[in-house]
Amino acid sequence: MNSLRAVDVSKAFASRVVLDCISCDLSSGSITAIVGANGSGKSTLAKILSGLLRPDQGTVEFVVNGSAVERTEIPSYCGYVAPYLTLYEEFTPVELMSLHGALHGARLAPELVGDLLQRVGLGMRGDSRVKTFSSGMKQRLSLAIALSTEPPLLVLDEPSSTLDEGGRSMLASEIRRSAERGAIIVLATNDPREIELCQSVISVQ
Repeated sequence: MNSLRAVDVSKAFASRVVLDCISCDLSSGSITAIVGANGSGKSTLAKILSGLLRPDQGTVEFVVNGSAVERTEIPSYCGYVAPYLTLYEEFTPVELMSLHGALHGARLAPELVGDLLQRVGLGMRGDSRVKTFSSGMKQRLSLAIALSTEPPLLVLDEPSSTLDEGGRSMLASEIRRSAERGAIIVLATNDPREIELCQSVISVQ
């Protein structure tokens, strides 16, 4: 059983308070939405929960298989997808996924890589250079990379912003699949279709 708990998390940039005493308690198989207006702090909270950003106040506690994970180590257990993340465009999807696996101490079997690329709709493009991809294809690839190590924590920031309808359906399917295997899933979104997938909502203002 895994858990992710934030207690009274606050964050300010310069004199502007973005997050003020936000708390949540999430567990294996849960799907949670972070909602709020543009600039309200959705992405900031997503980064804090994934260990990519340190809160000014409050704590984030992540437990995997009964063992506490240091805050600085949380990114190693997290699959993170956001439209502002960049990919090495001279690489192919197969190369990027293999590199991601190696950085996380995992050797990804070719069958697993092929299956994931097929599931996200890139089955025929595994050996194409990423520089030839559209923004939606890059988003599909980012999702495949994030899923490749079956992380216990999956944080998705506006994950469907560049996806077509087929991509949105694929995303929903992969979110459900990850929840079924016991991952904790956090969605920073204002998309009603994505919010419908969630059992709980964290509202930031």
